[in-house]
This record gives sequence, structure tokens and C-alpha cells, in this order.
Amino acid sequence: MVDDNAVMRTVMRVALEKAGHKVSMAEDGERALKAAADGSFDLVITDIQMPKMDGVDLVQQLRKARPQAKVLVISGRVEGAELQGMTSSKTLGASGSLEKPFTADRLVSKVAELLS
Repeated sequence: MVDDNAVMRTVMRVALEKAGHKVSMAEDGERALKAAADGSFDLVITDIQMPKMDGVDLVQQLRKARPQAKVLVISGRVEGAELQGMTSSKTLGASGSLEKPFTADRLVSKVAELLS
């Protein structure tokens, strides 16, 4: 899970771990790519707007490194540039998207849907 907001990462981690998922976290796209190179995963959840490497760039890089992995993009804004980011992410190979704010139940449900 990749999000520059520590509270958001923690909330998502707790919800997903309660649902039985193993969760690794990163605060930006660069750290996420390093973690992805070292480990195995079935799904990456990434925010769109982050420092160092945004979610769109992360999706592009993940598609090169791990084309089989599923990617869920999340964003707090869905207008202007953020909407373009969400649309571009789907075009680049993201498996799905969620608009912030979302409930823990909605996140867990979306993850289950993407992993099934």
C-alpha cells in the first residue's frame, strides 16, 4: 500500500489485516518500487498524488516490473488533474480505482473483488 499520508496508510492497513491480508506499506512511489523488487505481492494500492513519484508513474513502472500484479489507485480529488490521473491509471493498467473518502468495508470489498 502506497500513500504519503501516514494516517491513511494505518487505517487501510488495519482494515486489510482484519480481513486477513498481509500488508506492506510505503510512503511514496520510489520506496514502493524498491519494495516491489524485493518481495512478492498480489495487489498494490496506491494514491495518485504523492511526492517523489506519483501514482501514475508508479503504475507505469509496476507494469514493466510486475505485469501480472493488480493495481488499485485511490485519490482524494477527482476533478481536473486528479481525474486525468485516475483515467490515465486505468489506461496504463490499473485494475480499479477508489475515490477518497471511502469506508473500510468498501476498501476490503474492492480488494476482495480484485483478488478474486
